[in-house]
Amino acid sequence: MPILKRNRAVLWIELSVLCVTLLYLAVHTIPRAWSTLNTDFPNYYMAATLAHEGYDTARMYEWPWIEREKDHRAVDIRVIGLLPITPFSTLVMWPLTGLKPLAAKHVWILLNLGFILPITWMLRSMTGLSYLRVALAFSLSFPLHRNLMYGQFYVFLLLLIVAGCWAQSRGLRGLAGALVAIAAACKVFPILLFMYFLRRRDWSALIWGAATGLVAASLSIAVFGWNAHRIWLFEILPWTLRGEGLQPYTTSASFSGVLHCLFLSEPQWNPHPWHNSPLCFAALLPILQTITLAPAILLIRKENSSRSRLLLEWSALLTASLAISTIPASYNFVLMAFPACVLSATLLQRKYYALLAVLVIAYVGIGFPLSVPQSPTGPSILLYVPRLWLMLAVLLGNYLLLWFDHSVAGSRHDWTRYLWVAALTTSLVVSVRSTLHIERAMRQEYAYRLPLRSQGYVNASPESEVNVIRYSAFTLDGYHLTTQSPSGEISESSAGAPYDDLSFTSGSGQLWVEQASSPQSHIVNRKGAWATVIQDARDPILSANGQSLAFIRDRKGQGRLEVRELKSSPADDVTLTPAPLNVYEATFLSPQNYAFAAVNEGRPPQIYLTDTAHSNMPLDLGESRYPALSPDAHWMAYSRLDRGVWNLWLRDQVSGTTMRIADLPCNQIQPSWEMDSKTLVYSTDCGRSVWFTAVARRKVVP
Repeated sequence: MPILKRNRAVLWIELSVLCVTLLYLAVHTIPRAWSTLNTDFPNYYMAATLAHEGYDTARMYEWPWIEREKDHRAVDIRVIGLLPITPFSTLVMWPLTGLKPLAAKHVWILLNLGFILPITWMLRSMTGLSYLRVALAFSLSFPLHRNLMYGQFYVFLLLLIVAGCWAQSRGLRGLAGALVAIAAACKVFPILLFMYFLRRRDWSALIWGAATGLVAASLSIAVFGWNAHRIWLFEILPWTLRGEGLQPYTTSASFSGVLHCLFLSEPQWNPHPWHNSPLCFAALLPILQTITLAPAILLIRKENSSRSRLLLEWSALLTASLAISTIPASYNFVLMAFPACVLSATLLQRKYYALLAVLVIAYVGIGFPLSVPQSPTGPSILLYVPRLWLMLAVLLGNYLLLWFDHSVAGSRHDWTRYLWVAALTTSLVVSVRSTLHIERAMRQEYAYRLPLRSQGYVNASPESEVNVIRYSAFTLDGYHLTTQSPSGEISESSAGAPYDDLSFTSGSGQLWVEQASSPQSHIVNRKGAWATVIQDARDPILSANGQSLAFIRDRKGQGRLEVRELKSSPADDVTLTPAPLNVYEATFLSPQNYAFAAVNEGRPPQIYLTDTAHSNMPLDLGESRYPALSPDAHWMAYSRLDRGVWNLWLRDQVSGTTMRIADLPCNQIQPSWEMDSKTLVYSTDCGRSVWFTAVARRKVVP
């Protein structure tokens, strides 16, 4: 075929594919994205809205807390949660908070479509590909459709990364560092791009990146406060790096997801792994991640600053970062449009047309949605993660292009590579040791887990009453008060209801439940006439004699503890805590004997006690929450923060001495006492994901 005719045929094929894919985008994706508020746009929007309204957002990462605020605003989505989103990333939605949620999403969709234009121009400028071929890279990206559908963040992130590479290629090194810093503040993994600057000893980019990062962090702290950032940094980020920021036992395109399913047991989510071995998991995860990432760092050549070399190095680092990500989602891979354009341009320049065809197939396959069985078992799980293998194949091709770049053939004796190898090896050894300790220790808690027949992703605030276990179960249908009888029979008291059961208390034949809806929460007695009893209130706590009901009222995220005598007429609510204290949760035996966890002027939470010897006085318990007074008033159980996790402690209310109940690298929260004043039921996320709690029972008093 003559060259001219062949070129025309290729052009017509490219135009046809582009037209079909754009038609699908216009007819299918955008109308669906335009008409619904589905995850994940409301997560970003709610955080920005709360900050814009002046709320105390220190608790915004807690599942029930953000759900309650969403319910009060009638945001049309069933469940919401911020894990593991960074606070800074939600600030992008700040200009949209004056709009209704769906209208704000409309603007965000239009902005995302607009972001593609400068991205296309910069990719065209750097790679030399035609606008048509760059447009094809986007049109063939199924993750782009997911981004628009969910109102996600990754088109904007791609804009930052491509702009950073463009600035680097133009010698604007300070600007490149600043843009990468903003990207890293939004989504953590772009911080690996700083290894590029460090490897090339590009001090200008590093300095500007560090300065921009400090400015971004300062701005975010000024808006959301230090507590929210401290929680994200010390309590959420470590779990995310292990792949346990969200449900880890899934067939996701990650080493972490595959290895969790193969080697780690969890009574509900993964009861029968192929080979239950924390050692295999702890060794293989960091080894595979290091082997995948190391070439992207070691193949960077300081002495070669050609644009083609620069693009291949950025492409390799970005692809490697996605390949080792611990919680990849389908929409993340819209970022692969950048490596796809870089590699396509290189292969076209070198006339490797067969390899170009393979790249196109791999690129489409990386984003293509694949149906996965509910619970694939054993090594068969490897068949259902083709995205991971295709990512590794593309990455290997990128590495080979870098390795066989003859323009740097004489530069392979760079002595600094040995320092990097030593650093990577040290990091690998430390990671294996720490991961093994954590995974082994967490599984000690399995001995106390209750075999509930019905469990949600989160099973919160358990209570035991005459062998009946109650808890608030978070499912994709919302939060429902769930009861399990001694025979194992399950009942969900609000299944299908338009509100969420976010807290409850029981005793003396009564069951008080917080129903969260618009415009506020209210508390009802479900064993009474189901009539509304208390408006604008949360977290009911019944007194020991059943005559008083304590609860918490919020004003812009600031809680105060109040009490109502149930048989008094008219019913007057009495405030028990002073205004400066922001009450998180409380335990209540009587109006003269109660304790609560509260924050004072932005400091970490601590427990305050009122009894015959104290009057709202803080106890010297360190950073502590979730107090629970025993029915005999002799003990107080609580959770104390240590090394980034909350563990159970016990305080003797007579002597004031304290004792640690458990020392585990996972969270034990929301304890409540059984009537014997010796046994606790509580929530624990050991072996699961951070704050995706199950229910456990433990005898703590002999």
